[in-house]
Amino acid sequence: MQTRPGWRRLASRARSASYRTVTFVDWITRWKSGGLLPPAHLRIYYYRTCSPKAFTRVCEDARTELTSRGLRPEHRVLDIGSGIGILALSLLGYLRGGYDGVEIHPEAVAWCQRAITRRHPTFRFHRADLASPAYNPQGLVPASTYRFPFPDLSFDFIFLGSVFTHMLPEPVEHYLHEVSRLLASDGVCVASYFLLNDETRAGVARGHSFMSFGVQHPSGVCRLHDATVPEAAVALEETFVRRIHEQAGLRIRDIRRGRWWSGELHDQDLLTVVPDADR
Repeated sequence: MQTRPGWRRLASRARSASYRTVTFVDWITRWKSGGLLPPAHLRIYYYRTCSPKAFTRVCEDARTELTSRGLRPEHRVLDIGSGIGILALSLLGYLRGGYDGVEIHPEAVAWCQRAITRRHPTFRFHRADLASPAYNPQGLVPASTYRFPFPDLSFDFIFLGSVFTHMLPEPVEHYLHEVSRLLASDGVCVASYFLLNDETRAGVARGHSFMSFGVQHPSGVCRLHDATVPEAAVALEETFVRRIHEQAGLRIRDIRRGRWWSGELHDQDLLTVVPDADR
């Protein structure tokens, strides 16, 4: 595997420092607002903007996306890759069944626990110390062996927003087996991907994709945006994704096709998945 250049690490640190300056200014101007709004540097890190309106729009989109796929107030929800709490914030006042978020980024988890859980105890957040060269270089647990800390059949609804777009094939396959273990018999899982098929592969080859995927992974079932940081962005072959769902005892009920491969920003493919009857 190639090594990330030193100048890129330095640039990343400088960028992080500048984001925290924005957080201070944002806090000064908004300290009396009282709203549940993550710090500006975290909003920029996750969504490339500190605009409160843009953040609110992302929250609203997350709730609409899931309620349109069957999420109900009584459901028990698992949010894998909960980030700075967009789904949790969008469900406050709606969800009664309970919410658990799992996230790799310690600062995001700490903010959610402090700002959301203290006010809404049924919304819980958990840190997963997973090894990730891109997002948690000092992590202790490989994603390909991680067991989520919940009993079997614990959740009615599981959401993975922009998680599999940052994972290599082996951990994706393992996560799907965990989803199958955790999902109730009548449960639903919604997850986003960059799916490679004849149409999207052609768009990538022509350079139309909003992110380039010019690096073929040795597995042959995915393409990478950056060879030095493989998890930065990953596009998976649709045939592979279909096969590992079947092996995990999951059935793809629906695919909303995104337009990421034609240049639309962040418009990922969204799969709605349910357990097989004989899982």
